[in-house]
Amino acid sequence: MLETFYATSAQICFALLGLWWVVVQFKYDLFLRDAARRRTAYNISLYFVLPGAMSLFSLLAAEVSILWQLAFIVAGVLGIVETAMLLRANALANQSAFARGARYAALLIYVLIVIFALAPGVLRAIGITPLLVEGVLLALIVFLGVQFAWTFFMESREA
Repeated sequence: MLETFYATSAQICFALLGLWWVVVQFKYDLFLRDAARRRTAYNISLYFVLPGAMSLFSLLAAEVSILWQLAFIVAGVLGIVETAMLLRANALANQSAFARGARYAALLIYVLIVIFALAPGVLRAIGITPLLVEGVLLALIVFLGVQFAWTFFMESREA
């Protein structure tokens, strides 16, 4: 079951990444002028790259849990650092309070990904498969990425 989920997740993530790159080309001229938009576009791409990479590593680590754990820790830390830097740089000043709040939610999800990868025994102790919980968190990250991509694409050129 989890193997099928992660295989599908990886495919979806990389398909969405490809579509995102097409979207970025539509507004490429804006990115040349605006560092905040370039930063936001890069941040959105990580909502597809990181879960895709984590999904691939979880497939490789069916028997070696340290491999998926390291992949989730590294990817989660990268997500934390990039999202925190985006929030700190105030690149989202023109976005709604909801959008900024969603970025903080993403930050929390990345933190949970790292925590559960560092201590999967906590979940096993209560009878939950760690990769199941991580899969739910990855799905939430991808969902947020799609929402951010949509709002970014629908933003007017004058904004």
